[in-house]
Amino acid sequence: MRRNVDPDYEFDKDRFAEVLKAAIGDRSYSAFGKEADISFGYISKYINKKCDVSPTVQTLKKMAKVAKVTYAELLEAAGYDSNKYEEDDISVTMVNSEWSPMNTLLPTLCRTSFKWQFVSDGTAGAPLCAKIEDAPFESWYFIPVTKESVTKEDILAILGSKEAEVISSNSKVTFLTANENVYAQMKDTEINLISIRISVALVNRVDGLIGEETYLKTSVQITDKDREYVLTDKGNDTISPLSL
Repeated sequence: MRRNVDPDYEFDKDRFAEVLKAAIGDRSYSAFGKEADISFGYISKYINKKCDVSPTVQTLKKMAKVAKVTYAELLEAAGYDSNKYEEDDISVTMVNSEWSPMNTLLPTLCRTSFKWQFVSDGTAGAPLCAKIEDAPFESWYFIPVTKESVTKEDILAILGSKEAEVISSNSKVTFLTANENVYAQMKDTEINLISIRISVALVNRVDGLIGEETYLKTSVQITDKDREYVLTDKGNDTISPLSL
């Protein structure tokens, strides 16, 4: 990775190796590297003190997201003045330019207690769709939200688009957003003339999973049964997807 800034002090590879070991803790080097999205070889090189050049700040951010030491400790050990980077946001992991609805939904659905099966992967413009066993709705559609602000008219426009024609009245539509302001805007929206179940789900910026889901007010009366089928259900993690 190209270095954007130079270290403030001389790099001490012995000190950094010690701090990196503490950051890894009782995990294997490969497990830590996988969590941080850094290669095993790169981690091993610093642990074994075979590199005389400090890691970049960008690499230290990746380590800090999963480390058992603080971002400041990693910075100082690598030769950077941590005071210069105290305002850095290191919270974003999955929710970045590589985020997609699938890499949020798959691990989130695996935490639920109901059985499910994807029937559309969202290609060719169609919304991603899953079938849920014994649910009060026939199909569950998922639509990602990338806008910084969403109005009632925006919701009506997307549901009235050609790509959304597959959504029947006996369906549920969940909008996915990682923006807390958008989530707050959408969850209080009332669309009384729409006869489908609509919800909005907030993607956790740390792990990329669904943290909250709220039903919007539509003409469909939401029942206790509907509330059993939400993405925040922390059910049996060992249940497998519905399959044939």
